[in-house]
Amino acid sequence: MSSAPLRFLKCSLFVSPNESGVVPPHSKVDTRPAKSYHVMVARPDYKKPDYYARKAKDRGFGARSVFKLEEIDGKEGLTRPGQKVLDLGAAPGSWMQYLSARVGARGLVVGVDLKPLTRPARANERFIAADVFALDPGPLLSEHGPFDLVLSDMMPNTIGHKASDHYRSIAIAERALEFADALLRPGGAFLVKVFQGADFESFRAGLRGRFEKVKVKKPKSSRPNSREVYLLALGKIGSKEEGSHGSEEKRRQGGKKGWR
Repeated sequence: MSSAPLRFLKCSLFVSPNESGVVPPHSKVDTRPAKSYHVMVARPDYKKPDYYARKAKDRGFGARSVFKLEEIDGKEGLTRPGQKVLDLGAAPGSWMQYLSARVGARGLVVGVDLKPLTRPARANERFIAADVFALDPGPLLSEHGPFDLVLSDMMPNTIGHKASDHYRSIAIAERALEFADALLRPGGAFLVKVFQGADFESFRAGLRGRFEKVKVKKPKSSRPNSREVYLLALGKIGSKEEGSHGSEEKRRQGGKKGWR
């Protein structure tokens, strides 16, 4: 059994005067150096497999995060056969694996990540090894788009400073939103992970100006002490030029928007 790293908090025991600044009579003041003791607080060990990590291994997925997507999809009905889906931050490939089974042979899943997939790509999958901040969405649109669903499970390498980690997560989410703006069809959906913090509400407000409905999702498989949440934006509002394509897409889907 591996031991978790410990953090030490130093506290002091001392005798002080009362509120008036006077030491009560017949009281002894301890003039010796303050005594101290240490409180040991164990940090969670994320490397140790938990229930969802073991479940992912049993079902042949490379990462436990697949159950976050599975839960949101089960409740919101995001995926269906024949869809085109863009997965940003796709490595090690668990979300792509889940999505390729959901969209089927007529669908397409395109994944983007700097890190490689840990498995061979399936027939209905395409993987692009690239930095999203350097990748031009234009060729993706002309070659594979428009997309019905854009997903981002991207996160910065955290440094343990809550504010800094939050602002960096928002910067990545804003880049993912640029892809959604450029590549989503009218009526499409966007799912993005962020850390909660000072800019959370302003980012959510930006989504509300682009989509018909925005929801906050905290899947059960997210670690309880994590500040991560997912913002789910449904029904991309299209421009006038996109309107005819959106109407055609709704007719193709039988008048349904593609979520419940």
